[in-house]
Amino acid sequence: MQFSVGDRVVHPHHGPGRITGVERREFLDGKKLYYEIEIPIQDLIVYLPRGAMKEIGVRPAMSRTRLPRVLARLRSKPRHLPQDFKQRQEEVWERLSTGRVMQLAEVVRDLMWHQKRDHLTKKDADYLARAKSRLAAEMALVSGAEASDMEKTIQDTMSAAILSTVERERRHQRFVQVTGLPRGQKQGS
Repeated sequence: MQFSVGDRVVHPHHGPGRITGVERREFLDGKKLYYEIEIPIQDLIVYLPRGAMKEIGVRPAMSRTRLPRVLARLRSKPRHLPQDFKQRQEEVWERLSTGRVMQLAEVVRDLMWHQKRDHLTKKDADYLARAKSRLAAEMALVSGAEASDMEKTIQDTMSAAILSTVERERRHQRFVQVTGLPRGQKQGS
């Protein structure tokens, strides 16, 4: 995959950034072109061989038009994570390490729901923080906003989704208590 200076890209392990230059470096086996990528969330500059970008898993950043789909994924029904912390962390790490934006949104969504229902281990909390940070950074990169503003957007979106679901569950419980019927079942059926 060919990239140009100024392109917004996402490194699967370091997060989103921008290609700031192309350098020719000489090694024993000849000269090679390297992309210089600035990764602001880590205050890092990485140099990657032009021919190895696909192997490494570097991808173009999402388009701005994809932002509403990312927020919708955050609001969607969560996947229940395994109670066993080792299984949970392995599953979360697999999705987190892809660097794909929808996977990051799912990790944030699922871990925040898990935190609401149970507790997070230190490693779970670290994974949540990493996923939120990378997701916010990519959202900021494509929207022109600050990463801190995007983290607040993520937090607000998740808080509203959780509150809405909790309120729906309370209404359902009250309905069952008052009528003695599960929702959807009519009296006399």
